Amino acid sequence: MIERLDSFWCAQVVWALKARPERLDHAALAIAKIEHPNLVPFRYCQILDRYAARIKVRGLRKDHATRLQRLRRVLADEEGFRGNTQEYDAPQNSFINVVMDSRRGLPITLSIIYMEVARRAGIPLYGVAFPGHFLVACDLPGRKLVMDPFNAGSILDDAGCAELLRRMDPKAQFSPSMIAPATPLSIVQRLLTNLKGSYLKRGDGGGILKVVDILLALSPNDPNELRMRAALFSLLGAFRAALADVERCIQLSPTSPDHATLVMTAKSLRDRAKYVN
Repeated sequence: MIERLDSFWCAQVVWALKARPERLDHAALAIAKIEHPNLVPFRYCQILDRYAARIKVRGLRKDHATRLQRLRRVLADEEGFRGNTQEYDAPQNSFINVVMDSRRGLPITLSIIYMEVARRAGIPLYGVAFPGHFLVACDLPGRKLVMDPFNAGSILDDAGCAELLRRMDPKAQFSPSMIAPATPLSIVQRLLTNLKGSYLKRGDGGGILKVVDILLALSPNDPNELRMRAALFSLLGAFRAALADVERCIQLSPTSPDHATLVMTAKSLRDRAKYVN
């Protein structure tokens, strides 16, 4: 029997991104159900609420620069959130509940925590899909403040961003345009892609399937994810499910370079499906 993520939690990810404002915390907690089916999302939302309350203390100046300093102090200095450099590729780093419990995670999961606490505290912090290393930023009067949650919320100027980029890709050239707001959808897709990569390295077909199910809930007509899910279904002996995805690929991409291969694959899956009850 194929173990799938409950469709309710796939829908929760979609609904979280349709909310106004978008709820990255709800989306990330729904994704965490992949391996933590018994987690209680409300508990973690309450923790984020409490962090935000510590930023909005009475008497604190309400300008964004001051509150950003307080955000970094609460999350990095007092709570100790840092990047997980010891087990960077572990799937658990993509689950926000584990990151909140351990205070260790990936740049993107830590950034989601920063953004969700900032949202609650009235700080317009946004995600930055920096190449190879997710960041957060805030537009202040006359300047842009960039923070790196993976490295204790350190502040990066243009030179710091350029140095970080050189560590990620020595051939790349930094441009200020790289510090642009990422959409909530792209943030969730990047989180899922990271998680899928972790499962691929471990050969965890069940984990990959659950991630792909969520990616297809977000983008039902993505031919690459449909191809991957069809391959996983086929390996697991779910030939009818694999056939449905392959036929959808054929319908969506009638002129794709692998069209003939898809047609042959569909014929093979139809033949196999005849012998499955």
